[in-house]
Amino acid sequence: MCHLSLIYLICILFLQLVVGQKYHIYPPVNETFTESIRSYEFNITQDFINPDCSEFIAPVFLINKQMPGPTIEANQGDLVRILVRNQLKKMPLPDDHRHDVSIHFHGIRQYGSVHADGVPYLTQLPIRPGEDFLHEFRVVNQAGTFFYHAHVGFQDETIFGPIIIYESEEARPEISNITMPNTPFNQPPLPPPRTASAGPYQYHHEHTILLSEWWHRPPLEFEKYLMGPSFTIIPEAESVLINGRTLFDPKQAAISKCGGYHVFTVQPQRTYRLRLIGATPFRTLNFAIARHNLTIIEADGELTKPYTVNQLEIAPGQRFSVLLHTNQALDDYSIQVIRSWSDPVPRPTNGLAILQYARAHNRVWNNNNSTLNPVVLTSSLNKPPFDEPELPFWKWASIEPLYGVDPVVYKPSTRTIKLRTYDQRQPDGTLRWLVNGVPFLESNNNLPPILDSIKSNRRQSPGFQSNTITSQGYDRNLGTYPINYYDIVDIVIQNTHIPGEPCHSHPWHTHGHSHWEIAHGKGEYIEERDANIRNMPHPVQKDITMIYPVIDSDMAIEKNATGNKEPVGCGWSKIRIIADNPGIWAVHCHNTAHMMMGMMIALEEAPELIPRYNSFQ
Repeated sequence: MCHLSLIYLICILFLQLVVGQKYHIYPPVNETFTESIRSYEFNITQDFINPDCSEFIAPVFLINKQMPGPTIEANQGDLVRILVRNQLKKMPLPDDHRHDVSIHFHGIRQYGSVHADGVPYLTQLPIRPGEDFLHEFRVVNQAGTFFYHAHVGFQDETIFGPIIIYESEEARPEISNITMPNTPFNQPPLPPPRTASAGPYQYHHEHTILLSEWWHRPPLEFEKYLMGPSFTIIPEAESVLINGRTLFDPKQAAISKCGGYHVFTVQPQRTYRLRLIGATPFRTLNFAIARHNLTIIEADGELTKPYTVNQLEIAPGQRFSVLLHTNQALDDYSIQVIRSWSDPVPRPTNGLAILQYARAHNRVWNNNNSTLNPVVLTSSLNKPPFDEPELPFWKWASIEPLYGVDPVVYKPSTRTIKLRTYDQRQPDGTLRWLVNGVPFLESNNNLPPILDSIKSNRRQSPGFQSNTITSQGYDRNLGTYPINYYDIVDIVIQNTHIPGEPCHSHPWHTHGHSHWEIAHGKGEYIEERDANIRNMPHPVQKDITMIYPVIDSDMAIEKNATGNKEPVGCGWSKIRIIADNPGIWAVHCHNTAHMMMGMMIALEEAPELIPRYNSFQ
């Protein structure tokens, strides 16, 4: 395990004193970045927070005592170092792992740095209390909007934060002051700052918007319920947070106990880049801003051709950049989210924030804050209508990659892996999600992670034992899906349900790769019938694909559902990766509870090309 050692500390001091290279943590917003190393320290502690101004307060895990966590910023090509220190209390029993942590850098492909991916028991052991772990990776051929989050249990409810990768130093927006709250109406507007850029797109400022969920349940008790025999359904979060804030009950909110709604202040007649991050552990959300259109320019770190919408569908783990033009009257406008694919649960949520055009205003102030941080306890009367129907596959067929479709999309695949998922009650009463009949469960023992076994030559090669690989490519001996270097791999992800019962959506995420969704369909995928379907006209490379619930009502078994208790296909998507990144990579549903319950696999990609430890290591 790659813990920070005394040798590394000495090296850092050497670099600082001799080479003069600064090890900066939390760079000030006005700092000029000229270095190629971006370094951060994450201290994991347990603290009490009240993000929705409710009566519920419980101890939760935080990074540097804040939620969301600090922003990681870098330029394309930079080396990023994140030192994670687990400062949680040690548990009294050695086999109690509830305070173990790990951090995953979502969307970062980790070319040549699989050890930094942050997946417990695949790439590292979880970090025990009192231990630390240094993640080090270079951002290779990527720029855009990413995020990090915990990858142990349900810790990503509170351990998450943004990662912003710029194309270059010149692409960064200029920092400029926003009009003060008491600025008179007749003051001339500030001159526009130097525009920032992303590919061909120009904009004046940017805001990062993180969507998350907050349950009124102590986190460790919630995990116990999800994984225990009393589990029935995943309950709805009591609040949906925007940048870590909302009001659970606006009628009961008080300044003394909360920060109110998050306020995004904007200058009129400017262009803003909004970076939206779906950090929700459970629900897909629809996002809109009253009286403003949103022009999509990026999805999951890939630039797209401009496509204008009035609302976005944001799945857990998904990110967008949109351009917003502040061309409306000087006023406040509601930023709002509703649930998507939540039937029969009602769609409205309490997820609200304020888009505020800079001007004189009269707000309630919190004496504990500076005058730049008024506490807003009322939402705007200007609210988005959310009048679009809920349709499978959303608008993905209309969104195009900026620089054209990658030619690999049109090549024949080397192989196809079908992942058929269903849930099943176990003999001990717990519920588990199975992928091709096997639940993926985190280990709670002291066995080394798979990557460590590969690097130390203690792991058998794929297919070493005869008759261990299934028709779908699962190696029963290794517990992984081995793939060869530079294979073009199509992965069919199959939803199922019991006829007569709801079919649910599942957002799937690929570690180590972005992928292309090349096809989708209703009911059950059948290779002989569906192999050549290509109904995505210009696939965008992304790392989250929603598998939508699409029941084939023509299937006889759907029409005659009485008494049938076997899972039946109810929608599928086919995604494509190119195996150009040797490593051990998770592929999983980004509904955190589903992943915890087993809806995950591991790709063992070209293990023979993973560098081995040398004798010194």
